[in-house]
Order: sequence, then structure tokens, then C-alpha cells
Amino acid sequence: MKYKFNIHKYSTPNGIEKERPIVDIENPIQYGWFFYDEINNLSFNPDYVKEIVSKLEEVLSGKLKNYDGFGYEMYMIECDKENAKVKNIFEGGKVDAVIPTAEVYELMREWRDYIEKYNQKNPTNYP
Repeated sequence: MKYKFNIHKYSTPNGIEKERPIVDIENPIQYGWFFYDEINNLSFNPDYVKEIVSKLEEVLSGKLKNYDGFGYEMYMIECDKENAKVKNIFEGGKVDAVIPTAEVYELMREWRDYIEKYNQKNPTNYP
């Protein structure tokens, strides 16, 4: 999985200029139509991202057999030691993609670190 982190600048409906961290995933559709949005929406809840990383570490170490999943709105990403299944919760749990859990862990660990650094530098601007 290839990705890079960026800052998205936007204006609120009342004209206030804001920004937030985002992750741009190369060819995101291969991971499911809404995977990109799910991961980016997690930036609004850094504590949840930390929890996800912790659970993925437990799965990869064998301490936990599987992680029932994480998601924000459209998807539930369920993980075992080998694979993460990206399930569309609005289509009865249809699997839209399967990604190696190690790749999801790497993305989420780096995403957590990026969000933390951003929040340290910009404590009043986000979210």
C-alpha cells in the first residue's frame, strides 16, 4: 500500500479557515470505495487511532487471535494475523477488499504518529 500524508485546508460554512491532516492513498479504490474516507475520518479521533494500533499490535504478536474491527461510518475492517477484511456494513458485511494486516498496521501506526505530531504543532486549529 502506497500513501503519503498531507494537510487539507478548508473553510467552515461560517468562513473560518481550518486545516486537518489527511492521508492520500494511491489507487484507493482497490481497497474499497470508501476505505480512503474511513481512514481519513479517523483523524478526528486520535485516541481511537491509538486504540486501533494497539489492537493490531496484539493481533500481529499473537496475543489476540483477531480484532473484531474498526471503522468510522461505512466500513468495518476486521483483522486476523494474516489479513484485514474491509467489510461494507451497509451491504450486509460484503467484503470489498482484503489487505495484509501488516500493511494496515503500518498505515495506522504511521497515521497515528502523523496525527500526534500535527496536533502538537497545531493544538487550536484542529479539528
